[in-house]
Amino acid sequence: MQKDLQLLITLQESDSKLIRAIAEKQILPDRLAQLEHSYLDCKKEFDQFRDSFNDLKNQYRDKERQLKQGQDDLRKAKDRLGSVKNNKEYQAILKEIEGLKQRSEDMELEGIMLLDVMDKKGEELKEQEKSFQGVEGRYNHDRASVTVELGKLDQHMETCQQENIFLRSTVDDRLVKKYDAIRKLHRDVVVVPVRKEVCQGCHMNIPPQMYNELQTSTILMSCPHCNRIIYREDQPVSSS
Repeated sequence: MQKDLQLLITLQESDSKLIRAIAEKQILPDRLAQLEHSYLDCKKEFDQFRDSFNDLKNQYRDKERQLKQGQDDLRKAKDRLGSVKNNKEYQAILKEIEGLKQRSEDMELEGIMLLDVMDKKGEELKEQEKSFQGVEGRYNHDRASVTVELGKLDQHMETCQQENIFLRSTVDDRLVKKYDAIRKLHRDVVVVPVRKEVCQGCHMNIPPQMYNELQTSTILMSCPHCNRIIYREDQPVSSS
């Protein structure tokens, strides 16, 4: 009886290790998903900031093109002054030139203002990039760590499964069936100690006579309340 009891306790420990490993493995993909979600949020924020800076650069390039075009138009207008034939046409070209000058001045001012904003945004972008690189580095490190942990868990689970198969082969088939039936019923421990006449599985008192019989019984006994396999806590369990 002692040998069967020890085998069942060892099998129970093996099952518990396997269940813990399975539970841990189910958690790790969630950790990966959380890591990726946080990383993608940071990346989206950085990309948006970088895109806004690139938009400013594009606006400045447009201003430069517009300014160049305005200067070309101004030069052409001035060139036309030498070929005018009457005062009315001359005054019209002068008015056009004044308008082109004003437009060029406005665009130059807008370009200077854009450059100022770009300088500030550029400094912010450097800080944002440095911060994001830190986030990306931590993400890659943490993701690699979780991946390694998953690999170790797979190996651990394989070991537990092989151990479990071996242990089940050493236990009498009838005991294995009883053990599995109780485990399916309670979804937790099957073999529990009795402490001062109290089953540590359901925490109910067992009859005093049964408690005494546990010390001398040559067969495995079960709690009359929860049907778990029981043994006296003050009686060492040995495989000998």
